[in-house]
Amino acid sequence: MNKILEILREALSGYNSPPYDPSLVTVSKPEPSDGAANNGKTLPILFIYLLNMFSKFIVSQFITEAGAIPEKADPIGVIAISIFSRPEFHWRNHSLISILICKIRVVCPVLFGIRGSETTEAGRARIGWWKEDGQWIGDQPHTNRMTGLGSGYASICLRDFSGARSLVNPWPPTHYWQSIARITATPAEQMSPTQFMVLRAMIENYEDKFLKFYGSAAVAALRVALVDFPGRATVKSVAVGGLQVLADKLERDMGLKLR
Repeated sequence: MNKILEILREALSGYNSPPYDPSLVTVSKPEPSDGAANNGKTLPILFIYLLNMFSKFIVSQFITEAGAIPEKADPIGVIAISIFSRPEFHWRNHSLISILICKIRVVCPVLFGIRGSETTEAGRARIGWWKEDGQWIGDQPHTNRMTGLGSGYASICLRDFSGARSLVNPWPPTHYWQSIARITATPAEQMSPTQFMVLRAMIENYEDKFLKFYGSAAVAALRVALVDFPGRATVKSVAVGGLQVLADKLERDMGLKLR
């Protein structure tokens, strides 16, 4: 963390870097804000480039490490949020976390409500099924990718900032709720195994955090995600069964009765 901070601060100080309009990599263009660390029209392009590379590495770590061991997503998410929540790296008091979120949107579209059939070329492309050397990767590598990205997204959204008086969560839990809602609102005829993979990865290991933020509403959401949603599936697959198994696990380990 110290090394990352040192490099970003050096890049932000100028370092003979040309100016760049940050609005080209953000969803909206904020107005100047009183007391903002960076309030001008531009930021050094090297700083934006390094945030871009940092985001790429975060996504890569989610895939390679958390894909096999989902628990490893959490410390990666901590690092990501620690950087993007720092006011010194904000533009006009707004985080540049959209750089990271856009990259997650490219590789895991189902988190953002995108649907597609896994039996067609166009459908696979829509839901983020990856290609290597022009060929679709196999089922297991795809499962690992979606697992890492789903758990990684949860590790970003479900960070508790209640004890940080000077920091604000740049990607709060509402986005986690929205992703669950978008996936579980899918009609039965449009469901795909990838949705079930991502949903399980988002929930497993993050149940406590979700319940802490939303209480009884989280219980209702978990019932929809782990019982109602897979119950509507017309094709019973391993991915569908994984959600149902997770519901049983929560009842056994946490006493959480969802059925």
